[in-house]
Amino acid sequence: MPVSENPRSENKLLAALSAKCYKRLSPSIELIDLPLGKILYPQKQRVKHVYFPRWAAVSMVNTFEDGSMVEVGVVGREGVLGSFLLSGDDISPHQAIVQIGDGGWKMPVDVFKREIERNGELSNLTRRYSQALFTQVAQTAACNRIHPISQRLARWLLLMQDRVQSQNLHLTHEFIATMLGSRRAGVTLAAGKLQAEGIIRYSRGKVSIIEQEKLEEASCECHRIVHDEYNRLLGRYAPPRES
Repeated sequence: MPVSENPRSENKLLAALSAKCYKRLSPSIELIDLPLGKILYPQKQRVKHVYFPRWAAVSMVNTFEDGSMVEVGVVGREGVLGSFLLSGDDISPHQAIVQIGDGGWKMPVDVFKREIERNGELSNLTRRYSQALFTQVAQTAACNRIHPISQRLARWLLLMQDRVQSQNLHLTHEFIATMLGSRRAGVTLAAGKLQAEGIIRYSRGKVSIIEQEKLEEASCECHRIVHDEYNRLLGRYAPPRES
């Protein structure tokens, strides 16, 4: 896995730390691989690390008694997985599973908690990020209740694109349906419509976004609401993706 000379540039929260703060924390931050399908947090279990994704996307998923699952939020390079630790609890309310594989950095929970107690840079950034993430979770719940599958699919693809900064997403219809809490047939029809309109191209588990602006037009307002809130709370700084 290639690593840039300044790995902080690939995660927004780490990049926003001052050099002094990052230098103090760096001995406790480890670069790791985050492969597709890896479960970082089992639901309702104690966590040992927080994670700062690089170009990975991690889904927060609720699992029901019948085994069905639905995604309630996504964490990527814009933030940190484990922001719920701000509450003082260290039991994950959701399962966290890597949805798009790449890499990231992990930090022991005790180090993260001590840093939060200092009420310094990382604490302030994590609180702002947590508020943005709450907006994403709340908007996702409303979107899944109100909007048709075609708009929800467009919104979800934009959400993924925002986090991995790539037009090519390795996703199957079955997986997308599980994350959206919808039937696969509905996702297949919605994806087929977007493909027929030349907005996306889908083949063998790979979705390519062809027309970004048209995909935004096909989405409901939920993507814009969440996107604007992240920008408002965390600024418009966007670390460049390394080739």
